Amino acid sequence: MSAIDNTDLDDCTVLPPRFDAGKSAQRSEAEYRFTDYYSLCGTVGQGGVGRVLLGFDERIGRQVAIKEMLTSNEAADPSVRRRFLREAQITGRLEHPGIVPVYEMGTTSQGAPYYVMRLVRGQTLAEALVACHSEQPEQALAKRLQLLDRLIDVCEAMAYAHSKGVVHRDLKPGNIVLGQFGETIILDWGLAKIGIEADVVRRAVPAATEDGGADELTQVGQILGTPAYMAPEQVDSRFGEVDARTDVFALGCILYHILIGRPPLRGSLSSIVEQLKSKTPLPSPRQGPASAPPELIAICDKALAKDKLRRFRDAAELTEELRAFRDGRLVSAYAYSRRELLHRFIARNKAALSWGLAVVMAVAIGAVLAVHFAMDARKEREVAVTERQMAVQARERAETALADVTRISNQNLTAADQIAEDIANAIGSIQNSMEQIAESVRDVGNRKAMTPILTSLLTRHPDAELFAATLASGKITAVAPEKYAQAVGADTSPYEHNRLTIELGTPVLSRVYEASEGFDAVTLAVPIKRGKTIPGFLCARFKAAEFLGKLLPAGLQTRERAVWIIQDDGFILYDTDTAEIGENLFRQERFDKIPELRQLARQIAEQEAGIGYYHGAARENGRESNRIAAWQTARPAKNRSWKVVVLEKWG
Repeated sequence: MSAIDNTDLDDCTVLPPRFDAGKSAQRSEAEYRFTDYYSLCGTVGQGGVGRVLLGFDERIGRQVAIKEMLTSNEAADPSVRRRFLREAQITGRLEHPGIVPVYEMGTTSQGAPYYVMRLVRGQTLAEALVACHSEQPEQALAKRLQLLDRLIDVCEAMAYAHSKGVVHRDLKPGNIVLGQFGETIILDWGLAKIGIEADVVRRAVPAATEDGGADELTQVGQILGTPAYMAPEQVDSRFGEVDARTDVFALGCILYHILIGRPPLRGSLSSIVEQLKSKTPLPSPRQGPASAPPELIAICDKALAKDKLRRFRDAAELTEELRAFRDGRLVSAYAYSRRELLHRFIARNKAALSWGLAVVMAVAIGAVLAVHFAMDARKEREVAVTERQMAVQARERAETALADVTRISNQNLTAADQIAEDIANAIGSIQNSMEQIAESVRDVGNRKAMTPILTSLLTRHPDAELFAATLASGKITAVAPEKYAQAVGADTSPYEHNRLTIELGTPVLSRVYEASEGFDAVTLAVPIKRGKTIPGFLCARFKAAEFLGKLLPAGLQTRERAVWIIQDDGFILYDTDTAEIGENLFRQERFDKIPELRQLARQIAEQEAGIGYYHGAARENGRESNRIAAWQTARPAKNRSWKVVVLEKWG
């Protein structure tokens, strides 16, 4: 690192390799004793909270970095000391090779707290990215992609921090140091958050942070983080709580920087905040000046999703995807074409295919020799020809089978993606209509006023079975259509969606339950808010199987293809085999009949999307039926996820 940025003091723990503690300008400080055990060799840098000193541990005989709080700031802001000590404690608690270790904490004779860290030498990732500049975009991209292993190191360190319940909240290239011997170190844990600890809102952001260059500087005001690498939830609580997915977003910004050569968000603080609050998706790296690997583009797009639930769950999931790309394995975030899968199969099995070719050649050579030396040349010639034909036929059958499996897998995954999107769009449309009406409702308890409102909702969305208005206590005050008028006055308080709507204050979708009329139903509830109170809510009830069946594309379900839509606990909301609707996919009885289904069910439950196989589902003409399954996660509401599974017979 060639310079120290005093606006972000924690970066000052990185010292330039050329740092010379013996210069005459620093002799007075070199003779100053910091404590009984530490002497000073110089000052690295100073910021608004404290300063970082180059020290020497006389007990062990090593250079260290000493961070000391400036006591002059404590009078202006009493929280400075608490923040300083909290940073030292969090950093010291995280024992990982990718996180700078804290050796000791203490207080100087003047009462200023300090802590001692390992001295880290090297350049920041930000400097390494700048050094990758080239006039040719393809060459610049190739240089930046060499930093992918360093990003994987960062993701592994953050996976460890997330496992300990710590969220960094200020990840950026300037806080990542690339050591001289392959080390990758994460610095600046001053804004870290532990578990569900509440954010502390400090003094207002200074006006200077509105400058165009402020996107690279850490904000320590009402908005915590570095603008160019902040997630939407860091600027607007409507996007959810800050958690591990917040760091995933920042890591996605760094990956975008590697792929494109700049961060996805640029400009002043106010302009970046507006970009994050808007519904417009972030720019995709596929629009860059050079063609980045499509798998990395898919990983980056998923990490940068504004909807937290569509991102990777934590840094561990992101690490696994990046490792899979680096190691040449399949990346689950990317939908491969049949051609890509075939090329990967050949590349992955090159040794086996080469061995098979050698065997075929050996057989051919042996046949030629046999023909040459055998007494019955004609018979041996016929045998050799037959063997070659059989080998060709076997190879053709293998290639056809691989192509069929690839084609079916991709078709099923595409169908599952489309169904999941259609489900989210259909329920999202109804939710939007209900939210618009909820804002204008004056008296949810007035049956005469609410009935025509509910009727208009039913006219607009006839796929819903009914709409109802409900008081917060659970009492139904109005319902449409009229045939359900007897439900007015009924108590729905025992239902899950009543409790969740009041507790969360957001739209919720219930689990499947048996309606009083005897069918399986789900209910979408939207709160009616008046300031901080919720006097009631609007409900839309659906006949689960009937509603979902109408959303399936025409012609999708055939004798060879089936569709499952299941709840997160395995409850089957929809099945091509109507006898299975209302059963549980994960039940032991089904596993006993089809043992291989147990592994597939585990994959479906644990993975957002994927492809799996099993056989033994049925016997036709004395042969076992093989099935290829592809699945995708549908999120009809923030609190609920369903799995869409498309299966097809094969072989």
